Amino acid sequence: MLTLLLLAAHLNLSALVPLQIGEVAPPWWVGGRLLWPFAVETHTLLSDGALNTLTPMLSLASAICFILAAGALLRWRVPSQWFPLLIVAGAVFSIALQFIWFTIWAVLPLLLDIALLWAVFRARITVNGLRVKTVSA
Repeated sequence: MLTLLLLAAHLNLSALVPLQIGEVAPPWWVGGRLLWPFAVETHTLLSDGALNTLTPMLSLASAICFILAAGALLRWRVPSQWFPLLIVAGAVFSIALQFIWFTIWAVLPLLLDIALLWAVFRARITVNGLRVKTVSA
């Protein structure tokens, strides 16, 4: 779960520095466009003004939520009761960001968001439940 949360945070933070026009994508052995899904030449759903305003807000909001959820898992000063709410909020912000910048590269972040939402709503994961499984394994 910790890996999923940190990967989700990374994928959303990469929107702050999209691949520039004419710039070569990262090599495949470090994930390539799969782990860096945003590029300037993407045809987005919003105009430049709204895009430049919403992208950093959604990117940072989702990443902060996912990092705080990871912090709750690691027993940082984040209340464990916030864990499901942080995942849901992070996923909602992330889904909005991915739809604005939708390309084939948005599929992995969207699948990750769906998996995290499934874990919260169907599997009903909790911090305490994940800690018990880790300790007993």
